[in-house]
Amino acid sequence: MDVSLSAVRFAPVSAERAMGYATERMRQRWERLPFAPAYAIIALFAGRVPIGEHGGDYSRNRALLEGDCERLRAAYPGYRFHPSGNAWPLPAVQAARLAGLGRMCINGLLFAPGLGFALTIGAVLTDMPLQDGQDGGTCPLCGECVRRCPTGAITYQNGARSFERGKCLSHLRQREGLPLERPGYYGCDVCQDCCPMNL
Repeated sequence: MDVSLSAVRFAPVSAERAMGYATERMRQRWERLPFAPAYAIIALFAGRVPIGEHGGDYSRNRALLEGDCERLRAAYPGYRFHPSGNAWPLPAVQAARLAGLGRMCINGLLFAPGLGFALTIGAVLTDMPLQDGQDGGTCPLCGECVRRCPTGAITYQNGARSFERGKCLSHLRQREGLPLERPGYYGCDVCQDCCPMNL
């Protein structure tokens, strides 16, 4: 079965595995989908989404995935396909890691070889039976992002990673609708800029 997508990389993961990391809000949204997906084909797009006054614009990714869904519906009429431009309501980073597309880092972001952190994650949800990708693992835990985080939002102690979203400058600027700190970026992105895997 050819389930290729218009993304730089893609791989399937079972919905059950991915949703094991979902928040309650994600689960509620998942239950409102038009069908019960068995798999998600996780898609990585190169580059960061364009940042606007009200956050990231995932419309280009969603349009590409909708085109992929139309093609897949025509090729496999017995199955359903639903696009998700920013992987919502899946826990996107965990789903991409489980699909083998990259590593989850201490900063909570996905690092994909060849793309670094400059990527966005989308998905095509389907009831088509597929094979899971292989878990991409986690970062080597050098701790550079922990040391460099200006607000202490990222911690790593006794083998446990912690991320306090309420302290993250990027999250705070997006949530509170504060102006952009520098063109194309919310907050600081120091955790991405200092990661030695990204250099």
